Amino acid sequence: MKRLFILLVLAVLALASFTDKADAQCKQQLVYQCATQTEKAIYLRDFNTKLKRDSPDEETGMKWTVVLNKGTQYRFSLCAPDGFQEQVVLTLYDSEHPENSKPYGCTYDKVTKSDRKSFDFICNKTGMYYISIRFKPGEGGKKGCAVGILSFVGKSKS
Repeated sequence: MKRLFILLVLAVLALASFTDKADAQCKQQLVYQCATQTEKAIYLRDFNTKLKRDSPDEETGMKWTVVLNKGTQYRFSLCAPDGFQEQVVLTLYDSEHPENSKPYGCTYDKVTKSDRKSFDFICNKTGMYYISIRFKPGEGGKKGCAVGILSFVGKSKS
């Protein structure tokens, strides 16, 4: 009986470590994939997130703070596993509360209802900016991971 209990505990621990490794592998592969797709840009930082939502009305995702410098052109890229890319969006804001400010850039165009893998941003004011990776409104019910990449493109010519 004691051996059976020990065997059961080891099986549960092995299963838990396998799940963690699968999540880590997903993130590592996505970071590499996304970072190598940024042509003529230098990788600066990545933003990993795990997304899960049970209903389309539930808000989920992550937000990060980043300091950007005036006169610099940056590229923000978003990568997600196949079949999940169309459900997530990366947005750049200047306020901690995105509902109170207009976004500076987004990987989803609400007007044309189209996705893009990246957008460039020329910073006009040094300061703190906020990056969020979230489900698009009305999407959800599926869990997955997504990675945002911040890259340096160059100094602005203006």
